[in-house]
Amino acid sequence: MELLEEITSYVDEELKDQNICCRMKKLITDDCVIRKEYMIQKCMKDLVRKRFACSKFPIGLDKKIFLYISRNIKAHPHPSQGEGLF
Repeated sequence: MELLEEITSYVDEELKDQNICCRMKKLITDDCVIRKEYMIQKCMKDLVRKRFACSKFPIGLDKKIFLYISRNIKAHPHPSQGEGLF
């Protein structure tokens, strides 16, 4: 695995090998270039998480959507349902 991929995997907490994790911690501490790349990736991940966080939809919205869909299905049935072309 390339070093950049290892940094990304470390930021994403995907590394399973404890030896690689320990090595990454040491590299981040000791190497300013690695530390800078780590901080950039971590900050970007945090920013994306904050900007595009999932939020709950308003109460009752799911019922409105299902009602809308069911009305449209009844108004415009698909040819394979109910009345066919033949």
